[in-house]
Amino acid sequence: MYLVVVATHKAGREEERAGLQSAFTAYLRDAAGHPDVTLHHGGQTLDESGDTATGLLLVLEAPSLDAAQAFVAGSPYAKAGIIAETQIRPWNWLTGRPG
Repeated sequence: MYLVVVATHKAGREEERAGLQSAFTAYLRDAAGHPDVTLHHGGQTLDESGDTATGLLLVLEAPSLDAAQAFVAGSPYAKAGIIAETQIRPWNWLTGRPG
């Protein structure tokens, strides 16, 4: 199943988040602990100016909502408490779909 993850960063943690960005990116590229989850797209959401990261959006393929939740919970951002809120929703991918 395809899922969309929308997460918001906690305010005031920008410096800590920036310090974890490389580890987070590496996790997304090779989440060995979650071989059943595939990341198709991902990136930061930005404030109105387009200069400051406010959160992230991911498009995942996973066998279940639980698998997607475990993937997000295992990320360096989640483990450090950088994420204020996360929504994970099944998604009916209609256009631009792989395969």
